Amino acid sequence: MTGIFWAAEAVAFILFFPVPLFARRFGKFLPADAGTALVRSFHIPRFAVSKSSVLRGRRNRLWARLLGAGALWGVAGAAFLHFLFATGYPPALLVLLWLGALMACVDEKLHLLPDVLTVPLLIAGFFAAANFCGIVTAGESAAGAVFGFALPTVTAAIMTPFLPRSLGGGDFKMMTALGAWLGVAGLAVAVLASVVFFILIAVARKNREGPYGASLFLGTLTVLVLRCFEPAAFLFVV
Repeated sequence: MTGIFWAAEAVAFILFFPVPLFARRFGKFLPADAGTALVRSFHIPRFAVSKSSVLRGRRNRLWARLLGAGALWGVAGAAFLHFLFATGYPPALLVLLWLGALMACVDEKLHLLPDVLTVPLLIAGFFAAANFCGIVTAGESAAGAVFGFALPTVTAAIMTPFLPRSLGGGDFKMMTALGAWLGVAGLAVAVLASVVFFILIAVARKNREGPYGASLFLGTLTVLVLRCFEPAAFLFVV
């Protein structure tokens, strides 16, 4: 069992390691259909040989930052899988965490959440619920997806006179997809937590505006952690 565990941890590290590289690559070809995105994401760049030491140094520093960020995400992925094993969560949740991490990175880089990521996350959420490998039933998944679309729709309608375009279309779709994974109560807690994270990030950056994907991802992690504690069980009862 120990060998299987460490093999799973290694696989998780390998899966999460290229997340920042994929996020950077997305900016080269979006908008694109899912097939094009799949092929272009794995494109291996070819660099022209440069005689300029300045350009070579800049390129080396870029690769050092990307590989460093990849190593951090790889460790995070291994930690995520360890958390799922330790808490008894189904391993299928690693799909939620991987796509959520990638969307958070893409949103930070490009300030958008592409359909080629949000739609597969939604479908995977329905599939996990229907096949009993998620944390909600199929009915709860469907209700969560509806709630995930209705909540930002109503919020945007109320906030538009005061803060036009306070939410982007990708935020709507990510919330809908998260609702399919977390259900109504889980999504509500994730959104409340994401607001707190967004405020903290905005204060740290001294900027009232910014991408919301990372905050939603952190809110999702908060839900998974809170569900493990009995005193917080009332939060997830509808």
